[in-house]
Amino acid sequence: MTHSQKDQITFEGEEAEAGHAAPTLDLIASGFLIALSVIVMIASIMLPVPGGLRTAPGLLPFLTAASLGVMAILLAISALNRRRAGALTAPADADERSENRRIALLAFTIALYIAALQVLSFQLFFSVAGVSFVLSAFEPVTTIALASIIHVSWRGPLWITALISVGWALALSVVFQKVFLIPLPGGF
Repeated sequence: MTHSQKDQITFEGEEAEAGHAAPTLDLIASGFLIALSVIVMIASIMLPVPGGLRTAPGLLPFLTAASLGVMAILLAISALNRRRAGALTAPADADERSENRRIALLAFTIALYIAALQVLSFQLFFSVAGVSFVLSAFEPVTTIALASIIHVSWRGPLWITALISVGWALALSVVFQKVFLIPLPGGF
């Protein structure tokens, strides 16, 4: 059985018709994001550290700002490459109603997520290889909310969405409980 070129599956980005913004807009956005990340990193370093480095209140903001800075630098490099290639204008606008509906659904999902963490609370204590863990409402509520957000933004296979959602919820849970020593919402 033969396949034509039309049958080829290719990755077209998060939104196939969206394309890139104009390189000038991307350069302005990346400049703003780099400045913001530097300000946040400096402010997070200036926070007092009452305990060890693991409980430093500026650790998570510093790491988040650093990753944002790296992404902004990559955006600037991409914009400069597109500018050199001659792509100077932004593509035509996509269907705004569909995008507005997605944004409203995202906002509703986040509001429902926050409300669920306020209302639902339970704790299940267990041990794995001698290390104690607490399973609270955070893990299932975060898994469901994250799966919903991924499904709205990306129409990939459901098993991948579920795997990513469970993996991230558990990873966040372990990092906050064991590295930062912070109890999670939904367990009080």
